[in-house]
Amino acid sequence: MKNVIRVRELSDRELEKLDKRKGFRDFRPVECVDCGFKGTFRRRLFLVEGIKDESDRGILRLNMKQRHEIVYYVFRTDGKREFIETAFCPRCDSNNVVFDITHDALIRAIKKINKNGYKYR
Repeated sequence: MKNVIRVRELSDRELEKLDKRKGFRDFRPVECVDCGFKGTFRRRLFLVEGIKDESDRGILRLNMKQRHEIVYYVFRTDGKREFIETAFCPRCDSNNVVFDITHDALIRAIKKINKNGYKYR
């Protein structure tokens, strides 16, 4: 039996619903590699089902490029499902955008580490 990989783009409403989850909204597009823009980026999110191994990810790379003209993206999870997320620069329309943890999420993580008594060496 052949492995079937399904890719479905989420609506803006579905994306907003995921963004309400703390762990999901804490990782965002932050900078365009091509022009250096930092600000708000247009995002697209795809639900991916049926990934079994790394070769499936190679098939997805080809699919994303051919069907959606997307070259750069990140794989994400909400703990149960897998997603592909991409962003586009509003200044130069590049898809070559860096994703990173938000400043607020980093501060919360540091506070939690300090609260739990971890020692730095």
